[in-house]
Amino acid sequence: MQPLFIESSVGKLFAIYWPPVGKPYFDKAIIHIPAFAEEMNKSRRMVALQAQAFSDLGYAVLVLDLFGTGDSTGDFGEATWEIWLQNIDAGIDWLKQQGAQSVDLWGLRIGALLAMDFSSRKRHRIQHLIAWQPVLNGDVFITQFLRLRVTAAMMNKHASREKVSDIKQQLLEGRAIEVAGYLLNSDLIKPLMALHADRLDWQTVNEVAIFEVAPGEDNPGVIGNTQLLVILQERNINASLIKVVDDAFWSSQETCEASDLIKASCDKVKQWL
Repeated sequence: MQPLFIESSVGKLFAIYWPPVGKPYFDKAIIHIPAFAEEMNKSRRMVALQAQAFSDLGYAVLVLDLFGTGDSTGDFGEATWEIWLQNIDAGIDWLKQQGAQSVDLWGLRIGALLAMDFSSRKRHRIQHLIAWQPVLNGDVFITQFLRLRVTAAMMNKHASREKVSDIKQQLLEGRAIEVAGYLLNSDLIKPLMALHADRLDWQTVNEVAIFEVAPGEDNPGVIGNTQLLVILQERNINASLIKVVDDAFWSSQETCEASDLIKASCDKVKQWL
């Protein structure tokens, strides 16, 4: 495991690199694209465990802190969707400088949607895309996130009452809004709100593996994942939906591990290696 900084068009991006175990020369690499806000912080342990597991299989793994997050340059309120797309470019370029012939993408939650959007823009040919509990509709996700601000205002008798629709409108008009300690840049949120996974151009991706985590066997699952699977298969894209019974580590109050998810992800990657 090697902490490092990668140069990008907007400054230095902090990353952690796991070289492939037992392979001084390698051709396959994968970039992790993190979840949003506190979901990223709560997921760090799981991401590190999975990165090490992928490295043990022979992958070179790069875990990025996007601009304005973690230890990378910038403040969260300065981040835009386009900058985050450029950050993925910078990570891919760095891995190719190390010798990678192909770079796969592995995203969590909003990171998965960012990976999907990146792939649809045909910047690079993506062989494989791993989507952990992906957000498939940016508008729905932002609605849920803005409810944190509405709820906080309801608990504070001195705060003015707001509706989610009003906050959205302010963002669409170009205003920056603070939610749960995060300043949201309109140029980050507006493109995200417009994104729907099923409307993207998937023709630059060879294979998509969607991983869905549920708390129990009886959980009905996420309908959107099943619908996306059908859409991808209809477009002749090799796609799979893997359901795992495990903890929702990205939203848990306590740090937890989803060991079955790690195993399932490794089983899928072994097929590619």
